Amino acid sequence: MSSSSNDNSVRIRDYSNISDQTEESIKNVAKGVQESSSSVRELTLALTRSGAIVEIARTILEATTSIRDTANEINYIVKDLKERGTIMNIASAAEETTKTALDTIQTAKNATRQTTPTTVKGKNTKRSKRESKIKV
Repeated sequence: MSSSSNDNSVRIRDYSNISDQTEESIKNVAKGVQESSSSVRELTLALTRSGAIVEIARTILEATTSIRDTANEINYIVKDLKERGTIMNIASAAEETTKTALDTIQTAKNATRQTTPTTVKGKNTKRSKRESKIKV
């Protein structure tokens, strides 16, 4: 039964071993927090008195209103372009351009393949000489 009474007992830690340096560090941190708190309070009061906070709020309101209006205008224009079929025409033109570009690339590749053997003939001869040296 003595073990159960120990489990419910209040444990008190002995802090007498804390060094003076640790104690001083804790005091310095607390002092820094207090000074920072005071500085923030003073800054808040100065900003409130000067009207800067109200001005910042107005500026944010104007910016967000402008962004909203611009987004609405873009949305209206896109819907109008869609209704007129302009977007579909743009997509079709882009698709046709892509197909034409691919055809052009293929034609260029074919032309290159046709001219490659005559222009690279010298390299092929050198290669075959090398290959013959390796085989011997």
